Amino acid sequence: MTLSNNEKIRYQRQTAIQGWDESVQLKLKHSRVFIAGAGGLGSPVLYYLAAAGIGTIALCDHDRVDLSNLNRQILHTSDDVGKLKVVSARESIQALNPDITLELMPERVESEKIIEVVKDVDLVVDCLDSFSSRLYLNSLCIELNKPMIHAGISEYHGQVTFIHVPETPCLECFIPSSRDTGPVPVLGATAGIVGSIQALEAVKYLAGSKDLLKNVILFIDGQSMSFTRIAVSRNPGCPRCGSRGQ
Repeated sequence: MTLSNNEKIRYQRQTAIQGWDESVQLKLKHSRVFIAGAGGLGSPVLYYLAAAGIGTIALCDHDRVDLSNLNRQILHTSDDVGKLKVVSARESIQALNPDITLELMPERVESEKIIEVVKDVDLVVDCLDSFSSRLYLNSLCIELNKPMIHAGISEYHGQVTFIHVPETPCLECFIPSSRDTGPVPVLGATAGIVGSIQALEAVKYLAGSKDLLKNVILFIDGQSMSFTRIAVSRNPGCPRCGSRGQ
């Protein structure tokens, strides 16, 4: 598989980056990514991964577009209200980059169909808004030995970390249990910033970068415009990954 002339033009500002040539761009073209959630975080993640030329993206979301989504879920417009989010997302992404393959999964993350898809991807991106679903996805990635980029947002705040057990802690090491309490208040731009960081981390990983948010959580405070890195380590007593060897 090679880059077409159109792709060479589309990605020329990327391939001009020092240390990034056509061979790196081909890595992205050959990559498969699973994105869980087509909402506030999933919108910028999907846009930027598609724009960067990730060859195949599997997008999972069972929900439909609601008017209350539109302050932050920029994949969708007022005309999309009532549509499946994955269908609305496909229309937006096809208009942006018709050269990539977008696989739609209008399913809950807990669906058995998801297991077969995640088995074949290079990276999972957690853009969910449910703690129970996040913890399930975390468990699945451990079982299938898949790296996952986790993020969460609330109001002006967000967090991002790169998870790949046993090299890093799993999500349950530092979020052992949580209750889903309903919709979380959030400013739309917060989702844009945090999702963009997830997308950057994903592209770096797929391009072969080793400088990732492993064993650290990046906390974003949009109100004070501050970024804080907190080191994290594996919990030997974690019920999910504690028995996994280093």
